[in-house]
Amino acid sequence: MKLLLSGGGDSNNITHIDEFFASQIDMQKSVLYIPVAWEDDPTYTECFYWFSNTYHSYGIKNIEMCINLKYASNLSQYSAIYIGGGNTFKLLKEIKESRFDIKLIEYLSNSGFVYGGSAGSIIFGKDIIHAAINDENTVGLVDSSGINLVKGYNICCHYDETDGTNISYIQSKIKDHSKPTDITIALPENCAIYVENDTITFLGSGAVLFVI
Repeated sequence: MKLLLSGGGDSNNITHIDEFFASQIDMQKSVLYIPVAWEDDPTYTECFYWFSNTYHSYGIKNIEMCINLKYASNLSQYSAIYIGGGNTFKLLKEIKESRFDIKLIEYLSNSGFVYGGSAGSIIFGKDIIHAAINDENTVGLVDSSGINLVKGYNICCHYDETDGTNISYIQSKIKDHSKPTDITIALPENCAIYVENDTITFLGSGAVLFVI
């Protein structure tokens, strides 16, 4: 299992994470891009343009996009799957309703590689409860339990400890949106975790571990 989970943010600030991603995949095979967390582009045309434009510069030219997860099949043909950011509740609802989570787990268990950004990272935690700090549950998701592939930790993205006027508010929000015994990895936008089997490696600095 190979999971690369970033805290989100502008692609100009995460070149070290994108470079690592590109260095780990087979360029002869396609990358599957999943943009369904995004709410502001119903056709996902702009999303595909952004992804292609960004990752062509890293040598990733073979890209396919999936916007209906019910029809995603034969994931083993892809060198990697990229799950983009947006509304975490929307993303998890579509994944669960299409049973794509089962396909993802099978793909990862067979040495697959998934790169998630922001919402695409949060869904791999034990619970997506921290998504409520930035996202609204516009889709009526009831069960917030995530795919749970990060040692039982939750993932919180867009964490900014350098903002002195905001840090106390963010920390209180993380605690408010936690359940007893929760352990949460809070990722800044220029930081990621790389989960390979039972090992977690941090790419970038500034991540904080919250134990409730």
